[in-house]
This record gives sequence, C-alpha cells and structure tokens, in this order.
Amino acid sequence: MNFQTMSKQRKMILIAAAVGVICMFLPWISISFLGQSATVNGMHDSGILVFLCLLAAGAIAFMGDQTTNLNKTNWMLIIIVGGLAALIMLIKFLNSMDALDFIGIGFYGVLLASIGVVAFAFMNRSATDTLQGGFDSLKGEMNRRMNTPNTNSTTTTMPTTTTVSHTSTDDPTRPIV
Repeated sequence: MNFQTMSKQRKMILIAAAVGVICMFLPWISISFLGQSATVNGMHDSGILVFLCLLAAGAIAFMGDQTTNLNKTNWMLIIIVGGLAALIMLIKFLNSMDALDFIGIGFYGVLLASIGVVAFAFMNRSATDTLQGGFDSLKGEMNRRMNTPNTNSTTTTMPTTTTVSHTSTDDPTRPIV
C-alpha cells in the first residue's frame, strides 16, 4: 500500500497511533535525587491498556480499502478505543497534577497522540458519519455476528415421521366422534 494514496483520515489516525506507541517506551516519569536518576516508561499498569488501544486504532486504520475513509463500524471502533486511551491518559494527568515536574516527554506524547486519534477520526470523517449512525452500525454488526449460525458445525438432524393409529377400543373413556 502506497502511503500517498491512503485517505487523509486513515493516514492521520495511523500517524497519531504510531507516535503514541513509540512514546509508550519513552520516559513517563523522570526523577533525579542526589546525583541518582531513574526513569519509568508507560508499559505498566493501565499504560498497557493504552498501548493496546493505540495498537488497535492503528490496526483498524490499516485494514480495508486504504483509499477510502473508514466505514461507520470501524470509525466507531476507533472513536471508542481512542477515546478510552485518551480518557485513561487524562485521568492519569489529572491525578499527577502535583508532580508535573517529574512527568516525562513520553507521557505528554501519549496523551496528545491518544487525543489526536479521536480528533483525526472525527474531524476527517465522511459527511454521512454521525455518532448515532456509528453506534447503530456497530450494534448491527454485532447482532449480525451473534445471529450468524456457526458454519463449522457438521451436526444435522434428519426429520422422522411417526405414525400413530388410534381405535375406539384403545381408550374407553374417550367418546367416538
């Protein structure tokens, strides 16, 4: 796939997701004390979920026809996974407001990249894409997949016919009609 022929929406989402994935390995926390320094990257705790969300957004953006915008279902999935990553990062940022001096470049990069995934997906959407339409499409796709019979099963049942004969003498309490 040629990067130049990729739709603007997919390209921007892919770039933001890639930047976020790279920033996961950069320092999130940097502490220096008495000549000793230590750094911690984002690959622990809820950072792993953010990492997986960014990977999922990049993978979804890379699937399908690259020259067109995302279909409604995939667009909604990217909004959801990108929104989850952005929400986690925003909560982490608000919880660390008292220690802003220790937050490293990787943290800010992932925060901006996760917000960028959602923003680029939303700003570059097709003219007919709405949040309600995206939810409806996602719900319809999930219902379709859940209601599709399992094609791997080879069990079949053959219809059987049972013949029952009844004479008036078999059941004396029953009136004859």
